[in-house]
Amino acid sequence: MILVKQGEAAKIYLDPTAKEYDGLRRVAGSFAEDINLVTGATPEIITRQEQLGSTAVIAGAVGSNDFIDTLIAAGKLDVSSIRNKRECYIIRLVEQPVDGVDQALVIAGSDKRGTIYGIYTISELIGVSPWVYFADVLPEKKPLLEIPDHLLNSTSKEPSVKYRGIFLNDDWPSLGSWVTGAFGDFNEDFYDKVFELILRLKGNYLWPAMWSAEFSLNGKSHPLANARHAEEYGIVMGTSHHEPLFRAGSEWQKVYEQYGTSNLWDFARNRQAITAFWEDGIKRNKDYSNLITLGMRGESDSALEGSDRENIELLKDIIRTQKALLRKYNLEHAPQILAVYKEVEKYWYGTDEVEGLKEWDVLNDVTILLADDNFGNLRKIPAGEEQQRSAGWGMYYHFDYHGGPHSYEWLNTSPLEKTWEQMCMAFDYGIRDVWIVNVGDLKPMELSISYFLDLAYDFEAWGTGAINRTAEYTLRWTRQQFGHIADPEALTGIAQVLSDYTRMNGRRKPEIIRPFTFSLVHYNEARRVLQQAVMLEEAAGKYESLIPESHKDAYYQLVYFPAAASANVVKMQIYAGLSQLFAERGSVLANTYAERVNEAIERDKQLEQVYNNVISGGKWRGMMSSAHVGYVNWDAEGWSYPEAKTTVPVKGSQMIVSVEGTERGYKSGTASLPEFTNLRKERCEITISNGGDTGFAYEAVSSTEWVRLDKPSGWVEEGETIAVSVDWEKIRESASGEITITGAGGTVKVSVAADWIDVREVPPLTFIETHNVISIEAEHALSRVSKSGVEWKIIENYGRTLSSVKMYPDGVSFEQPEHAPYLEYSVLVQRSGEYSLTSYLAPTNNLSQTSGLKYAAGFDNGTPVIADALPADFEGGNHDNAAWCQAVMDNIHTMTTRHTLTKGIHTLRFYGLDAGLVLQKLVLSAVPLPYSYLGPEESFYTGQPE
Repeated sequence: MILVKQGEAAKIYLDPTAKEYDGLRRVAGSFAEDINLVTGATPEIITRQEQLGSTAVIAGAVGSNDFIDTLIAAGKLDVSSIRNKRECYIIRLVEQPVDGVDQALVIAGSDKRGTIYGIYTISELIGVSPWVYFADVLPEKKPLLEIPDHLLNSTSKEPSVKYRGIFLNDDWPSLGSWVTGAFGDFNEDFYDKVFELILRLKGNYLWPAMWSAEFSLNGKSHPLANARHAEEYGIVMGTSHHEPLFRAGSEWQKVYEQYGTSNLWDFARNRQAITAFWEDGIKRNKDYSNLITLGMRGESDSALEGSDRENIELLKDIIRTQKALLRKYNLEHAPQILAVYKEVEKYWYGTDEVEGLKEWDVLNDVTILLADDNFGNLRKIPAGEEQQRSAGWGMYYHFDYHGGPHSYEWLNTSPLEKTWEQMCMAFDYGIRDVWIVNVGDLKPMELSISYFLDLAYDFEAWGTGAINRTAEYTLRWTRQQFGHIADPEALTGIAQVLSDYTRMNGRRKPEIIRPFTFSLVHYNEARRVLQQAVMLEEAAGKYESLIPESHKDAYYQLVYFPAAASANVVKMQIYAGLSQLFAERGSVLANTYAERVNEAIERDKQLEQVYNNVISGGKWRGMMSSAHVGYVNWDAEGWSYPEAKTTVPVKGSQMIVSVEGTERGYKSGTASLPEFTNLRKERCEITISNGGDTGFAYEAVSSTEWVRLDKPSGWVEEGETIAVSVDWEKIRESASGEITITGAGGTVKVSVAADWIDVREVPPLTFIETHNVISIEAEHALSRVSKSGVEWKIIENYGRTLSSVKMYPDGVSFEQPEHAPYLEYSVLVQRSGEYSLTSYLAPTNNLSQTSGLKYAAGFDNGTPVIADALPADFEGGNHDNAAWCQAVMDNIHTMTTRHTLTKGIHTLRFYGLDAGLVLQKLVLSAVPLPYSYLGPEESFYTGQPE
């Protein structure tokens, strides 16, 4: 069908008598603007059938649009596939629907939202991204707008999750600064853009900004304009977990004098005033679609003050009062929700001393909103028959958080793989009524917001049954934004940049990376991470250079800034660590790294300045204003850029030799390189630097012909790196030797040893001990053995290093290892004695009151050792709980078991016992492991590609 030809656009017909007319009129207006963006022509929106031309777009809900109902009655439109369903639509091309009309593009919804989803589906078909406003994604220009007929015969499904939405939180300094500058306030002009975004993404639910904003008072044309517009658009409104009965959290202190003399937000001591305050909220908002929050927390998102027993009884009193108010205004059957968040979780489940709210029948008609731990890990989930409760379950999830142990409010730090694993678990446990995600300032969470809402809308396409499709999703999303201006190779590269930067931030959030987070001296860790950051920044820049000037603003927002800025913070911190390390060694190389720190700091400021003031003509002024480096408190107070160290050169030249893997440098004497093995084919590094005020020449000579030096001589001003490797063609057995380095300030002798291991008789996929360690990525199992219908599956690209494995289906636990599915690994150890096995597990919480995160590990059919990665006092989400704080900052649980082994080949079995356990890595060690953030790199295994 042709929508626009030679500047003439097909008209859009709406029925003015339909109850949803006002909302459809708004959406049709934005749809017309979409067509204008593509073609330069703007369709006319008409309300009388006699205005129809030869072609037209007809949009409306079944039973509410006279034209559509006439087509149904005449047998020209079959809506049986969507009738009596929720939020569904059909799109049909109808030939000669009435006299004088050759073709009609009919968008018929089962209800208002279904109709709107259908309209915005056409927007996507013509190339308009849902992020057309919020990321300035421009569509391809087309003077002729024709949609192939085969795309105009579609039927949507019912959404998988009933209420699907976002929460605008932590709205200062970034979102608040931008909104007040662009719109004057959090008013209807702003929220119209948010409503449209949610509907374009097929969501239907919103918690509005709340720290200083008051949704039902901030309207520009009328105080209630925000709420009225939400109703017209078909957006179901809610309030956050601590804002009951339609009232914003910030309202109370401004208006309490209307209800009494006390400003205490304490129901036990100020009952009458608070009840009257709530009643006015009901009167004000009762005519609008809401998911009504019940319960009460302390003021400003704090806990109630009493004992557990007192608080549970107080909550019962509060909820009875709230329900009585709802009955008074005929809202007793309106959808209601109770957020089981932070300390309220304890009041829901109860304690050994007092029964919780879980068994209280007054809440049988209330949806229970569970929560993650604020860092993307579910806290508790319903089990067994609980999953079938009639009012259902919801999940409050986080992409952004303002709280302990540290806030994270800057860039996207949530890899799609983590969202997939956790929210699939939520769905599989029956949490299917409400999905709401804290998106902070909204930007720059664009990719994660799209994914979260798509997963909620079509779980069948993207959920548990579609494992390892996150890379496909990312590429599809990239194509949606840039497919018309980038070739397939570039799109694949851009998608990889998006994946890489979110994984980097998921490994350790930028706010809490420190100069020594990544080891500067063990496993070459910091330099490996530094190289990843450099490559990420280069890739982001490479693809930016391929983007046309007209689309660079969108690319900067969605790809370049988050990737480059994330990489820059990593570089900044590692450079700071290296400057301190070399300053301690007296090397002027510290000064070079100090300069790089300062460059990275200026780069950070410059990237932010471009975002805030340059792109899109300054449209996003203030949006990227959050502090994001060097947090020392739970919030940004006291943040600082890292401190670089310098050293003052001594008079004359002075040679300093630093050997990779050692804690200090050497000015004279001897040093040792780590032992080489023919399996790992390592390269080690020797850094020669200058502690004096002049440069010098050096010469490095090996005592053995099998040692290769990539630069045996040179000139040193600040630093020179010599890569040392072994020529394995010249050595067929273990050997040792020495490298003599001569320069100003003396001579340093560096010992070098090589260990030859014959693996010709070793079975395939056997990991070999080198340097007293065997490090295994979890996916590289010899076998994955299913038990009781439960199997281990690989989740690609999930975790801090390679991938993860998890037991599916979700929700099955085992008391004893013999009944549990297990992973088998073959290992070759080089000596007899005691070994430590460290398991690296995703930071899953105990998902029930009685579970932990238990597994078992054993060798050679021996009795396995049962371990729990969670200590007995572990409490997910409690920022006073040290174990949980460490887990979410490091994004890992580690647990160590001990095993006695004899020299030779052994079979390691790892059994999963508790549901939710996700294994990422195993490290078997004969000696204590030195500090590193990520652990040793994976060991050589037989059959490994060269």
